[in-house]
Amino acid sequence: MSQRKAKEYRRAMDQYHGVVEDVDDLKRRIGAIEARHRREDQAAENARRRARAAAREAQMEADARKKVREKEEREERRRRIERRRRELARRRIITLACVAVLLLAIVWAIATACMAQENEQEKEVTAMDPVVFVTPTIGEDPMEAEKIEEALLAQGYLSDAVPLSYDLQDIMRTACEEYGCPYSLALAVAEVESHFDMDAVGSAGEVGIMQLNPGPENTYWVNLEAETNQDPTTPAGNIVCGVYLLGAHLANYGDMEKAVMAYNMGKAGAERAWGNGVTSTDHSEKVMEAMTRWEAVVD
Repeated sequence: MSQRKAKEYRRAMDQYHGVVEDVDDLKRRIGAIEARHRREDQAAENARRRARAAAREAQMEADARKKVREKEEREERRRRIERRRRELARRRIITLACVAVLLLAIVWAIATACMAQENEQEKEVTAMDPVVFVTPTIGEDPMEAEKIEEALLAQGYLSDAVPLSYDLQDIMRTACEEYGCPYSLALAVAEVESHFDMDAVGSAGEVGIMQLNPGPENTYWVNLEAETNQDPTTPAGNIVCGVYLLGAHLANYGDMEKAVMAYNMGKAGAERAWGNGVTSTDHSEKVMEAMTRWEAVVD
């Protein structure tokens, strides 16, 4: 090999070695960059995990506080309902006391009139024409029931505006006071559910003025009868059981519209609706509107 070719070969080899060193250096740099990126990605992922964990913990704490707050609100609503129930009971006692006083006055007036009539007739008795007097029994006064009804109508306890007999009105009022349900709410449910039709039957077998669902194998009716000692298929029992159910939902949820939704949709159906953000339905809105109207009439 000539010296010229040898120089060219050495020069080429030197260039080759220089390129190889540059490539190795480039590989080292790329590896360092990739390692740095992996460390940065890992740090970012760890930060995201910590943030998610902190967010979950914060959400759990918020949910816990919300549950405590909701429990306190339910307890406060329960106390308000209980106070209202006691107030209604006190008002009923006062009303009954007033009725008793009125009845005593009526009885005294009747007795006084009867005694005066008897004394007047005794003065007219002669030995030749004996007369046998029959003193009317006060409890047998044929007008007594009407007088009692008139007194209850005057006090607003009964009302001709309510499309129910006076007996059923008294049953509904008594049940409302016992189970903590506003009388106007019970009337509104009866109006929307059946239009006060005692013979109404729903598509799922609901019966009566309060449209009570029998449930699978009549289990709902059986439970209601066990709680109230009333037959839900009779007019009086249907009213008592319906009012009991409304009062139970009010005690559980502390909100009238929620109670109406649970009454109409069932507890599970209503809770699913609330979970989906549904807080009212056409049915519940109709009941609340009717309740407002009845409040102006009976409260």
